[in-house]
Amino acid sequence: MTTENRPQLRLTTVLQRMSALVAKDEKYVELFLDPLEKLLEEVKEQKGFGVQGQFDPRGDATQGAFSLNHVAGVDDECPHGKFTTRDCELRIQHGICGGCGRQHVYPK
Repeated sequence: MTTENRPQLRLTTVLQRMSALVAKDEKYVELFLDPLEKLLEEVKEQKGFGVQGQFDPRGDATQGAFSLNHVAGVDDECPHGKFTTRDCELRIQHGICGGCGRQHVYPK
């Protein structure tokens, strides 16, 4: 077993586990929502998502104002119509637009 420091793998694993918890039980949404929004806003203010916020995971800030209450690709209308569904590796069902690739997560 290696003792090397692997923060990227650790962070990715924790975020995946948080996603799985949210998918299983809505109470985790309430627990994670406000602290995560504050963290994302802090990173954005420090230009961590690009000078104009263009790499913000909630949505490109040059294209609008986004937050965890309005996420690009989830809360905006898709001009291409219906989504097709598939299960991702986290076993969360996603709807994916064939026209633009926008995703919608369907709770199970």
